[in-house]
Amino acid sequence: MSANENLISAKRFLKALEEFDFDALKSFYTEDAEQTELPNQLKPKGDHRTVDQLVADFTRSKGILRKQSYRVSNELASDDRVMLEFIWEGELAVSIGSLSPGDTMRSHSTVCMDFKDGLIHRQRNYDCFEAF
Repeated sequence: MSANENLISAKRFLKALEEFDFDALKSFYTEDAEQTELPNQLKPKGDHRTVDQLVADFTRSKGILRKQSYRVSNELASDDRVMLEFIWEGELAVSIGSLSPGDTMRSHSTVCMDFKDGLIHRQRNYDCFEAF
């Protein structure tokens, strides 16, 4: 796949997340894909997940969020690597920290995706949440 095709796939991936299309999510990853979430306010020690763990966590998010959006502000694609900078916003269905149901949680984020045969093989998330 070309760098541009990988970029298109990465944006489609964010759209599937935004729409809570969990059935489609697994199709974006290689079978042996791994995701690393760097330490942040929600996960102070970070996290490291397989595809099955990711899908399970994505599915649980539907009980926490009423809706979510990804606004991409910068993008870079080179060979098999795609980097997206975006603002994520999620309307909460539950209380988290000082936020109540209906409030918006916001993160200034970057994701780095390494593709293999057109699928995400390695993913690193850098999420900088606004205070909550």
